[in-house]
Amino acid sequence: MEFPSTSGPPDPSAFSTRPKPASPKRIGRYELRFELASGGMANVYLARAEGAPGFQKLIALKRIHSHLATEKDYVEMFLDEARIASRVTHANVCSVFDFGEADGEYYIAMEYLVGEPLSRVQRRVMANADQRSSALLPARMARVIAGACEGLHAAHELKDSNGELLRVVHRDVSAENLFVTYDGLVQVVDFGIAHARQRVHHTSAGQVKGTFPYMAPEQMTAAVVDRRVDVWALGAVLWELLTLRRLFLRDTDVNTMYAVLSSEIRPPSDYRKEVPPELDSIVLRALQRNPDERWPTARQMGTALRRFLAKQEELVGPAELADWMAELFPDGELRKQRLMDIARTTDETNSPEAPQRADQRSGIRIPRTKKNRTTPTAPPLPASLLVLMIGIATVVGVLALDWLR
Repeated sequence: MEFPSTSGPPDPSAFSTRPKPASPKRIGRYELRFELASGGMANVYLARAEGAPGFQKLIALKRIHSHLATEKDYVEMFLDEARIASRVTHANVCSVFDFGEADGEYYIAMEYLVGEPLSRVQRRVMANADQRSSALLPARMARVIAGACEGLHAAHELKDSNGELLRVVHRDVSAENLFVTYDGLVQVVDFGIAHARQRVHHTSAGQVKGTFPYMAPEQMTAAVVDRRVDVWALGAVLWELLTLRRLFLRDTDVNTMYAVLSSEIRPPSDYRKEVPPELDSIVLRALQRNPDERWPTARQMGTALRRFLAKQEELVGPAELADWMAELFPDGELRKQRLMDIARTTDETNSPEAPQRADQRSGIRIPRTKKNRTTPTAPPLPASLLVLMIGIATVVGVLALDWLR
């Protein structure tokens, strides 16, 4: 449910439906207030941590489903996500404060983001003619992706105690896994299928993980991947943000994979004349099918974007992104603040002022089961599909030779 857009506080009648109460009520030292989202592997709650008298902090707590808590593979995947994300300390990555097991429950305690997923920002822009035609749109989108570049670079550069790279790769960068906060920051979320050298759970041979329209060609063949698959995904996201069109998504998974492997990638300016050539160049380099021809690191891509932004007449920084978010979501921050106020009270079930669908305001995404995404509850890709993929790769073999030159 979308709340009415008003110049003042939302109409109290818009809060007449209470959010879903949390169950269980407590995990360790965390009191669960509301269920925010549910996916194939876990639920996410708005939770409250209390300490010394007067100390209180609201967090997003991800809890593995009870029926999966006895399954070793799922627990390993769940805790691997926490281990990787908790080691990244950066303003552009959603913070993980705590993880482990308590009262028979496995959990991850994360920062509660007061903002919106980039996918929702994109939809709001597409629904507004003034936003679609704004001359500032290319610079705004470039600023968002520049922030994401820095967050991913921080993850890619993680090292162990000996100074050796952990070779972290997110593997699932998309507009759903990037958040824009109401104070103008961009944060990377959801390291659920990230790859790292010290990861306990390992992907089975032939199993493909990721979201097909944003997967790099080498990722689709279940080959060894490195940070450059995340650079490819950033390029695909930026292409779509600049054009407000889909790049590779087709009517079926197979057609989507074929598009990733072989379809022509035209410059964004072919679809939106306001996109300057410099942005075209940055995007197209990220989308080179030969990994050696892409930006070597996310930081180098981000640096190119910041250089582009520095040449613009209009300043677009965090403050300007915050103002833009207020334009797109006039009551968005107030809605989230109200939910947080309710969560701080003693008894949330007695409050008549809670939004109907807290899951849309959570600041955290739980993967949903859908046909173009591998989730913990989905089986590995069937052998027939893998064979078809090999067939596709053979059909475009001549192109592949050109990519590797």
